Amino acid sequence: MDKLYYADPYRKSITCTVKTVVHTDKATEVTTDRTIFYPESGGQSGDCGHLGPYTVLDTRKGDDGDSVLILSPNEPVKQGDSLNLVLDWDHRYLFMIVHTAQHLLSGLLYSMFGIGTVAVHQGADYLTIETDKAEIPQSTVDELVLAANEKIRENHKVIYHEMSHSDAEALGLRRSIKVEGDVRIVEIEGVDRIACGGVHVASTGEIGIIYSMGHEQIRGHVRLYFGCGLVALNNLIKEDKVVQSLNRTFSCHTDELESKVASLSASLTEAKANLQSIQRQLAKLEISNAAESDGLCIITCKEGTDLQSYAQCVPDFSDLAMLVFCPESGRTKWLVALKGKYEKLDFNVLIRPLLSKIDAKGGGKTPVFQGVANCSDKAKLEEFASSFKEAVRL
Repeated sequence: MDKLYYADPYRKSITCTVKTVVHTDKATEVTTDRTIFYPESGGQSGDCGHLGPYTVLDTRKGDDGDSVLILSPNEPVKQGDSLNLVLDWDHRYLFMIVHTAQHLLSGLLYSMFGIGTVAVHQGADYLTIETDKAEIPQSTVDELVLAANEKIRENHKVIYHEMSHSDAEALGLRRSIKVEGDVRIVEIEGVDRIACGGVHVASTGEIGIIYSMGHEQIRGHVRLYFGCGLVALNNLIKEDKVVQSLNRTFSCHTDELESKVASLSASLTEAKANLQSIQRQLAKLEISNAAESDGLCIITCKEGTDLQSYAQCVPDFSDLAMLVFCPESGRTKWLVALKGKYEKLDFNVLIRPLLSKIDAKGGGKTPVFQGVANCSDKAKLEEFASSFKEAVRL
């Protein structure tokens, strides 16, 4: 197979002849005498587009290294057909940019900080680089991004060299060579050289922009996230609109936003704590008013009430046999508390059998049990409450 994607990675269409057609349950797999479609390999997505009237969903590498076009099942393409092969250029060019950006970033990580690349993921929305370090300070990431964008502005050429395995090894590349025989070296002039079989843009200027999207630790390594190219620019525009909106909301400059949000978050946490305290006090008062002399009480709350307020009050009472209902979108939340002299009652023996009357599920451990009933029928809930009273007073 003549692999024209190496000779001219910018070529968008050719005429080709179908060599083989294989039908499987999941796809129609086609090879051609020559191709501009790059097969998925080395983290770079396979090409898609059209083969004549047929949609090419993906391109995978065959056992012999040739590009296998993946079409929908049962497509009537035939061996010997002469058809136009047309790339989905937006898809191809995006991954040419992302792949080149990965080389640039990995090269700078190694040359500037001695950080190696363990694995990469080249996605449509972001690029990830898993490094060989357990920790990387934010200052290093910031310095890396600034250096990468400087190399983009300098517009370094991307060139290719074919050489023997021994000659390639003599270059002292940042990563070991994974293939046997002759090697294809991809070089960003003055920045990086690496063995690679992918397709890339002609110069770093085409990457446009690179920015950090954060990092995380995984398998003891730091994984870095980056946005690049037009996708990154569009994301930055969206994020800038959000920042401008927040600036207007808080009447502050961008460099003040972080402290404003931190202050608001602290105030919100304090307000939630105060609200929970008030809800607990109200629940305690409601239980005290509803409880009979023997500690038995039945309470029906307003929709949306947090039953945890009632659960938190249980330790405040010496003897309590409480049933709380709370309606919720056609269902009913329930809570049962058996405290003090009622703790000797076996919930699973006395109460759980009653739950079927209201199609309820749930559980817990002494002294609090709770769950949800798929029932909002007032009569059935009242019947359950009556049965509850009888059970705990036996």
